[in-house]
Amino acid sequence: MKVVILGAGALGSIYGAWLSQAGCEVTLVCRDAHAKAVRERGLELRSYDAPPTIHRLGATGDPAAVGDADLVVVTAKSFDVEGLLAAYTGSARLAFSVQNGVDQVEPLLSRFGEAAAPAVSMVGGTLLEPGVAAYTYVGATYLGDGPRTRPGVSEEIASALPERFEVRNDIYSVLWTKAILAVAAMSVVALTRSVYHRVFLTPELREVLLDLIIESGEVARSEGVEPVDLPGPLQVKTLLGSPRSESLEVLRRFGENLVSTGQTEVKVSALQSIERGRPLEVDAVFRPLADRAATRGLKVPLLRAATRLMIGIDKALRDSAGL
Repeated sequence: MKVVILGAGALGSIYGAWLSQAGCEVTLVCRDAHAKAVRERGLELRSYDAPPTIHRLGATGDPAAVGDADLVVVTAKSFDVEGLLAAYTGSARLAFSVQNGVDQVEPLLSRFGEAAAPAVSMVGGTLLEPGVAAYTYVGATYLGDGPRTRPGVSEEIASALPERFEVRNDIYSVLWTKAILAVAAMSVVALTRSVYHRVFLTPELREVLLDLIIESGEVARSEGVEPVDLPGPLQVKTLLGSPRSESLEVLRRFGENLVSTGQTEVKVSALQSIERGRPLEVDAVFRPLADRAATRGLKVPLLRAATRLMIGIDKALRDSAGL
C-alpha cells in the first residue's frame, strides 16, 4: 500500500513509522527541516516504554511531489488542511484524518469524496527535533464508514494496521466523545500550562475539567449524539451519568494511572502549540460546539468563556507570529 501522510509532524511521523513497519510504502509531507532529517538519517521514533527505533521513509516538503496514493492520512493542524489538500495534486483510494473537531472529515469528503472515512485518534506524540518523534500516549485509532463514505473504506484502512486501528459503527458518537474531552482538556492546559496528568490530579483543575465535559455533553445530546465510554479518560458516558463525586474519582484514577505507567511527559497539542508560539485549533475544536450551543439556546457559560479565552490566546499567538 502506498501511503502519503500530509502535514506529518509528531502524529504523522508516528503513524508513518507504524505503517512503514507494517510493510507500507510511506512518504511524509512535512516541514523542510524534518523532511531533510528523515531522508538523511531516517525517522527516529522514541517511546516512554521501549528503546528508540529508526524507520526509513520517504519525506518531502512539497505536497505536489508525491502523486497518487492508496491511502492519504491527514495529520496537519486544522488551519493548514485546506492549503495542503489544495497543494496535493494526487488522488486517494482511501483517506482519513486524525484532527480534532466534530467536523474534521468534511474537508476530506470535499477533496476525496466517498474515499474519506471519519476517524478519531487517541495517540499522543511530540516532535522533539527534526527527524525525531516521541510516542507519549497509548491509544487506539477509531475508524468508521460515515453516511457519505463508500462502504468498506474503514475496514480496508484498518486492515493495514489491525493491531492499532479499530472499526466502529458508531464513529460519530466516538468523534463527539473525543471532541468533548478535547474542549475540556485543551482549555485547562492552555490556561494553566499543565502537563496532562496534573489536570487529573489537581482537585481544582479536575473540577473545571468535569464541568466542561458536562456542558459539552449537553451540546452533543442536543445534536442527537449520545457520547460513549472509551478507554482512558474518555469514559464520557459514565462521567455524564454518574454522581459528581464518582465522576471526579474516575478522573483522579486516570491521572494516577498515567503516573504509574510512566506517561508523565504527555502534553496536549494546545500546550505544545503555545510553547512553540503557534496558532491554536480554535475554529475546529471550540467554535463548532459553542456555535451549536448558541443556535440551540443552551446555557453553557463555562464553555462560552473557555471558547472566548482560547480565541484570545490564539489571537495573541498569531499577533506575535505576525500571522
